[in-house]
Amino acid sequence: MTFKIISDSSCDLDKETIKNLDVEVIRIKGTDEKGQDLSEDLTNKEIYKRMREGAFFKTSQITYYDYLKKFEKFAEEGKDIIVLTLSSGLSGTYQNACMAKKEIEEKYDIRVEVVDSLAASVGFGQITYFAGLAAKNGATYDEVLDFAKFLVEKTKHIFTVYDLKYLYEGGRISKAKAKISSVLNILPILEVDGEGKIYVSEIVRGKNKSYKKMMDMIEERTTSDGSDIVFPVYADDEKVIDPLIKKLEERGYNKFLPLEIGQTIAAHVGPDIFGLAYLSENIPGEFKKYLD
Repeated sequence: MTFKIISDSSCDLDKETIKNLDVEVIRIKGTDEKGQDLSEDLTNKEIYKRMREGAFFKTSQITYYDYLKKFEKFAEEGKDIIVLTLSSGLSGTYQNACMAKKEIEEKYDIRVEVVDSLAASVGFGQITYFAGLAAKNGATYDEVLDFAKFLVEKTKHIFTVYDLKYLYEGGRISKAKAKISSVLNILPILEVDGEGKIYVSEIVRGKNKSYKKMMDMIEERTTSDGSDIVFPVYADDEKVIDPLIKKLEERGYNKFLPLEIGQTIAAHVGPDIFGLAYLSENIPGEFKKYLD
């Protein structure tokens, strides 16, 4: 391959998948409540456990210098680069990648394109997975870039969390909403808007109703026939997505790639979460030929 796809750890793809796709992933660093850096060896399960014990974590955006170093590595190999970033609505990583792109293109005769995913976690994983698979199977640089832009436009997120305190601590919702939710067993249905920002789109009472509501909303937002992979997401209890997958199967979906939410996004939404990423329409044949 004459070019390299670069993503980051907030895409929540597992290490084996990343290796198979030959995608370069930059780690987003995290710190605990004492300001100490989290070890790269710290597992997601350990993060969830500590959060349940009352710990809160913070994450830092990938810096301009981090991107510059990574770009330089591949520039020296003469490889063009496609960079997929965490949503600019949630982080400054996109802007930092753009600054590094400008400098690296002044120093090297290579092409660098930065794509704002407008997504996070499982949605970002969906974009990274499909783009990486197309590149692995022979798509050209421009084809992968066009495919990535299609994916950004068509990727949809839908999820819920049981405890809104993490969204409150991160400034995503008000304290009053967080308290009301915990008292009344209200679950927010969360989506991501066109600017890549999380918002509460619906409210339901109880987990069972949330599954049905999610499916109803998905059907309203997609023309897909269900033949493309969808990406369920969970935290420390994979079984929580089983009812959602069952409902998807009942409505014609048959390909799933479940993702475990990673440290970066878990720090902001907590360990009690489930949902999925899906496409609002089927992948066109010009791109789908690279996915089989």
